[in-house]
Amino acid sequence: MSVPPAVVDLIFAALILFMTYVVSSEGAWGAALMFFNVVFAGMIAFNFYEPLAQLIDSTGIGWGFSDTLSMMLIFCVSLLLLRMITETIAPAQVRFPAAVFHVTRLIFALGTVLVTFSIILLSFHAAPIHKQMFGYITYDRRPPFGLGLDHHWLGFFQHTTGDIFARYGVGARDPYRSYGKTAGNQLVPVQIFDPRGRWLLDRQEARPYGEGAILREEAGTAAAAPGAGAAGGPPGRPPGAPN
Repeated sequence: MSVPPAVVDLIFAALILFMTYVVSSEGAWGAALMFFNVVFAGMIAFNFYEPLAQLIDSTGIGWGFSDTLSMMLIFCVSLLLLRMITETIAPAQVRFPAAVFHVTRLIFALGTVLVTFSIILLSFHAAPIHKQMFGYITYDRRPPFGLGLDHHWLGFFQHTTGDIFARYGVGARDPYRSYGKTAGNQLVPVQIFDPRGRWLLDRQEARPYGEGAILREEAGTAAAAPGAGAAGGPPGRPPGAPN
């Protein structure tokens, strides 16, 4: 018996609100530091999880969780170290007016939880589980309630690798020419994360449980489209229209 998508989204929303309340207890200054700690820990995790996963796979374990393990291990260790550093550098709270204090702590607490939730959700995408996570989440869904937290994090990280922390002269040229600088008439290659925006689709395709291969299904749908004219009229005409 599958759980309705609305129920799953409600559970996600309840967890987000609860964790926002927990993080907001850090105060305005603590929540702000935690937000930046989580963002940078997530960036570090997505920069280095693939090499670590390849190293784990090279040991011959072959149990399938190397991507998820690497992502969460690097994220947690990085977050712990960044938390220790910020606590050492700024051990005391900064005083704010009451209105600024409450608004700031809630905004940064919510941001912290949303980023953390998106990274955890992406770690599930990389795990060898069912193609429909939690009974309904696929690459084209945007949980919860259409917010698409996983999509937003991938877009943000792609932007950082293609623009803010770009490494020019390595990697491949951006096929959509959104990133990379121009030298003369040539576009300089830039090492960009997920240049074709296929991370979620490829991860769903790689998950071993569940029926159907996305890429083959889409190709089959496209190939079947011209043949639809045999039953409903020539291509480009509505079914039943006169020839």
